[in-house]
Amino acid sequence: MERIDVTGGAIGYRRGGSGPPLVLLSTLAGGWLRQVPVLSRHFDVLTYDMRGFGDSPSDTGHPTNAQHADDLAVLLDRLGVDRAAVVGMSHGGLVAQHFAAKHADRLTGLGLVATFAAPHGPTLLLLRMLNGFLERGDLAGFWEVLKSMLFSAAGAPELARREAALRRAMFDQYDVAALGSIYAQALEHDSRAWLGEVGCPTLVVGGAEDILFPPVLTEELGRLVPGARVELLPAAHVPPVEAPRLFNDLVVDVFGAAR
Repeated sequence: MERIDVTGGAIGYRRGGSGPPLVLLSTLAGGWLRQVPVLSRHFDVLTYDMRGFGDSPSDTGHPTNAQHADDLAVLLDRLGVDRAAVVGMSHGGLVAQHFAAKHADRLTGLGLVATFAAPHGPTLLLLRMLNGFLERGDLAGFWEVLKSMLFSAAGAPELARREAALRRAMFDQYDVAALGSIYAQALEHDSRAWLGEVGCPTLVVGGAEDILFPPVLTEELGRLVPGARVELLPAAHVPPVEAPRLFNDLVVDVFGAAR
């Protein structure tokens, strides 16, 4: 992983492939392991750890999602990328929405995956519950609840087989403060006032069996973005992990011609 210095810290990133620029945006770059080898055949793919997480240290605590969006703009500047398609998953989807609001001229396309415009209904209750574990410093309890939402019933056996490895690779890189910054901001997120101004090709993807951010929120998000393509995949909260072939094909289909 290469690293560049930014105001307030540094960003660790990886870049590879050829074609139109594509940013795969999540809290940690490792969330895209099933995308990078395939999509690098079609795109100039950029992944990175957000500042304050993983290999991207922050000197100023955990940034706001709007500040994460500005970090992405700086990273693109440093790498000489004028415009790119930005595909954000979960927390990355919230940051991608802020990027669309603040840096619309940098977008050739926007992908919003397993995310929402504003939490309400059961999602709001679940986010409050998860945040409650964090406020009590109970990471073990947080994981036990969260893992039940990550995979669909069909994918649950794979989760059971790989749980220890997944936890080491991803979850164990977080502490209470890091997760608290994500979930507190998720509870407050509301992009409904600006999503109607998005003018680039947009793909909205959800998991048909996502309990945390269910299809009703995916469809609501799609209605808010003019002309958005909405797809529900046979997955729960992490469609790119659980349904990688379908997801990768969608990204190539929607953004492959973007320049």
